Amino acid sequence: MILPQVLLQSLVFMNARDCGGCHPRQAQTQRDTPMAHALIPAADSKFLQLHPDLPFSAGGVKYRIQVAASAATFSVVSGRSSFSVPHVWAFGNGITGQTYLFQRNASWYEAAVSFYPALQGLDWTPGHSTRPHTDLEEAVGRRLDNVEVRRCFGCHSTGAKWDPSGRLESIEPGVRCEACHRNAEAHRSTRSPMARLGGLGPEDLSAVCNDCHPSWAEVAANGPRGVPNVRHQFYRLIESRCYDALDKRISCTVCHEPHSHTVRPAAFYDSKCQSCHAAGKICPVAKSDCVTCHMPKTEMPGLHFAFTDHRIRIARPGQSYPD
Repeated sequence: MILPQVLLQSLVFMNARDCGGCHPRQAQTQRDTPMAHALIPAADSKFLQLHPDLPFSAGGVKYRIQVAASAATFSVVSGRSSFSVPHVWAFGNGITGQTYLFQRNASWYEAAVSFYPALQGLDWTPGHSTRPHTDLEEAVGRRLDNVEVRRCFGCHSTGAKWDPSGRLESIEPGVRCEACHRNAEAHRSTRSPMARLGGLGPEDLSAVCNDCHPSWAEVAANGPRGVPNVRHQFYRLIESRCYDALDKRISCTVCHEPHSHTVRPAAFYDSKCQSCHAAGKICPVAKSDCVTCHMPKTEMPGLHFAFTDHRIRIARPGQSYPD
């Protein structure tokens, strides 16, 4: 499927609307963040371009993702039946993995296989390894209902618009300024004041981020339980003994600058820890790299990636995962 012309026109228009004239540093660094590339045309995926022919087989079904002539194609062979379709969108910048959505019979589908950088290849998309694959319809992927489709595009893009029939009309790929700064348009046109998100406390900030990142209440009510919730940072953080809804020192943006890449070296976060745990209360075991012990990494089965557990605690060797 080729992107409709109305969508291409919208992309050019939306990308031209830039906050960089007044906020050059934030605009420049934000363009390079994983959030800014949370959604891209599949043919533009750096992973697919570096691996233009990716095969995967399981349960008698053969999958293949190929890139040629600036187009990405997803094909499935199950028994004597086969299916092939141009991949439309790639979801995720590929820190943990990249998943693909395509259209079939006017419905959106999540492809059964995803790319994982740790493997430099394909494996099951989360939740698909246990799905039935007895025929081609089941094998190609999971059909998404309209609510889930809108949430997928809504969280990985900015300003998605849908026509009355549910067709995607226009979209700006990736998470841009307007996604978090909700009054950005009014601020740009009338110079009305815009709330500084960095000054919000943990609860107020989470109200913004929970539009896409599941809240504590959502995970507590609906799961997942056990290790699969390690990637739900709000739920894990609020379960920490040191969490205080009124203390800005434990807000997400204290450790993570949303306009820049996440900082990887553990030592970077020592000063954040020590803003609460001052001299005299420093851990007797070590004086640096606090997060390596108190926010241990936990691998989520099937994702080939170890997530930092945001439940801050004294983690002891052999201790079971606290939920």
